[in-house]
Amino acid sequence: MLKFVTELFKPNAPKAPLPITSETSMNFDSLEVAPFLTQLANNSRFAFPEDIARSIGTAVGDIPVEDTKRWKITADFDGQPILMEIEAFMDDVDAPDLYFFSTQAAISEIERELEAFAEAIGT
Repeated sequence: MLKFVTELFKPNAPKAPLPITSETSMNFDSLEVAPFLTQLANNSRFAFPEDIARSIGTAVGDIPVEDTKRWKITADFDGQPILMEIEAFMDDVDAPDLYFFSTQAAISEIERELEAFAEAIGT
């Protein structure tokens, strides 16, 4: 009985982030990157590092055409730590392709957000 009580109040060991298993992507205008990432960060299922939308949105504008930049972050999805990578490939002037790499569940939610964002901006 005593062991049960002490286990109840023992802090849980931090969970290891779930591995990357899936990907999705979409082409953006450079000025749309930060608004999309802000929309994604406002999704209650995700918890991202602070200022991720602003920092990536700003950095995307500095990527030369035909070049790539990748960000590796640890975020939470539904309260579980996940690994996520966001890659920007500057396909054309001010037109990056954003690639998202993470768990299948997180990628499915990102795809829903991508579809909603594309519909909202009329593409």
